[in-house]
Amino acid sequence: MSLEPALSAALDVEPILDVLPVPLLLVEPGTARMLYANEAAHRLAGGTLTLGVPAEEYPRTYRLYDASGRALEPDEMPAVRAARGEVLHNVQVDWETPRGICTVLVSGSTISLDGGRQVTLVTFEDVTELEGERRRSSLLADELRVMLDNVADAITVQSPDHKLIYANEAAARHYGIPGGTELSAFDASVYLRRFEATDELGRPLDLARLPGRLALAGLDPEPVVIRSRDLETGEIKWARVKATAVHDPDGGVRLAINVIEDITSLKRSEEAQRFLAEASRRLSGSSLDYERTLAAVTELAVPSLADACAVHFVEEEALPSEVAEVIRTGAAWLEPSRVIVPMTSGRVIGTLTLTLRGRVFDSADVLVAEDFGLRAGAAVENARLYRAASLIARTLQTSLLPPVLPDVPGAAVAAAFHPAGEGLEVGGDFYDVFTTGDGQWYLVMGDVSGKGAQAAAVTALARYTLRTAAARRRSPAAILRWVGEAMLDQGATGGHYCTIACALVDLSRSPARLTVSCGGHPLPALRRADGTVEPVGAPGTLLGLLPDPELQDRSTDLRPGDTLVLYTDGLTEARAPGPTWGFEELAAAVRVAPMDGPESLVTSLVASALGDRAAPRDDLAVLALKLDA
Repeated sequence: MSLEPALSAALDVEPILDVLPVPLLLVEPGTARMLYANEAAHRLAGGTLTLGVPAEEYPRTYRLYDASGRALEPDEMPAVRAARGEVLHNVQVDWETPRGICTVLVSGSTISLDGGRQVTLVTFEDVTELEGERRRSSLLADELRVMLDNVADAITVQSPDHKLIYANEAAARHYGIPGGTELSAFDASVYLRRFEATDELGRPLDLARLPGRLALAGLDPEPVVIRSRDLETGEIKWARVKATAVHDPDGGVRLAINVIEDITSLKRSEEAQRFLAEASRRLSGSSLDYERTLAAVTELAVPSLADACAVHFVEEEALPSEVAEVIRTGAAWLEPSRVIVPMTSGRVIGTLTLTLRGRVFDSADVLVAEDFGLRAGAAVENARLYRAASLIARTLQTSLLPPVLPDVPGAAVAAAFHPAGEGLEVGGDFYDVFTTGDGQWYLVMGDVSGKGAQAAAVTALARYTLRTAAARRRSPAAILRWVGEAMLDQGATGGHYCTIACALVDLSRSPARLTVSCGGHPLPALRRADGTVEPVGAPGTLLGLLPDPELQDRSTDLRPGDTLVLYTDGLTEARAPGPTWGFEELAAAVRVAPMDGPESLVTSLVASALGDRAAPRDDLAVLALKLDA
């Protein structure tokens, strides 16, 4: 039969083959019937290897599997493939034997013998132990990869040449760093060109100072905080980067493990809190001026929250539909690059429209914008109320003063009034100039204690009582006495009192005659044409406290070029709690004031009193009359 030549060839060398340590089979070419197995092959098979099995019976007899655990088909069996002419080199298969699964490397080819005989030689190398270690290592590596891919922080591994050789899924998800084989083409310097990267202090990022580079250099680096802005999307991220070196047994650095913690949420929260604290400080500590408050709102919003900011109020006409909807509902309106939030102060008073260029808003941005809207609404509403209160106070204060000073024949008159601080409350300082006819002119300067509506009522009572009394009494002392009685009779002054200096200038005489009475008020100053300054009048009692005040008339002549100055203590005490003026300091200021007219004199006195202060500490009033030269 056709098998005999091959079998004979096998038997000729059997003694030699049996002593070989390498598992070896002789297989019939073409049919793949196994003709011979040496002792090493029988040992590898875990007993006696069955011979003479046809190719179609191989799977049931020998049970070989590929690396995935799939059973091999007959034509996939290495011995069959070699018997049919293939040359095999280290084909790895798993072999199920009585002693367990073995992993072997199979090599085989058909050789020619003397006399034209052929036989297929198949050898095995048992790599079970090596493969087991490899598979265990691979399994551990796979398990480690799975664990690292499920870590929330980005993790990368650098080789000593600074190349990335591993990046977990978080690195790809958060930072777009590729994994797997794609890392071979990854260039960190090219990657970083996509970003504007700085350290925590805003300084440009130095690649050489990154923790991974320092760890590869054998150092123990401190964590570094990095702020990056994507140049394409405008998205800003924060990360804390830490690195640890992996050492060889001899102490050399093999790898650097980088852990990149995404701290964007934390940093955004810190920035939001700092921004809102600064907004509260500026909006609450700034001027209550309405226009300045609006300017502060927009200056705070840009660029901290947006690239542009628009403010709308409920009273505006033709509001954009989105703005009208926010005002109606009190809920924010969100678009990718625009957000509209309400400004509220117990109610919706308006909106802030914030717009971005090159990036989009997210829910955290909206929360900060809404919080800012609350602060802006409260500040704007307070400024509006303050403006309204100031307007009311100014209007009421104006009503207590002459709207226009009258023209006095043969003389010039000037006056100034400066409210204390912002002028939110009505003060008690007042002045008046009026005539009762026949050349009789009265100049009045008064100061009611306190501020507010009740002080304004007392001021009005004093001012109009003065005019009524002057029509019936000529003497300034008698006029002031009438005012004091009227204040006591009213019984509604609420404990308020007033001081008044009343001067009668009789221009019907030549020289003109000046008569002055002071009810608790600072004595007027008289600057003569030659520049000398003297007080006129005599000290008297406050009005509105006692039923019989002590009041005196004092008279002197007025000559051409003489100037009479009446004032409140707001002038002499303008610099309190610093040095204040007595009459000598006042006289010195009057003496050096311009001589060309009462207006220049009044302006000079106010400037000298205030110095570099924007407003006096108390209401300040000055009234001056100069006889024509």
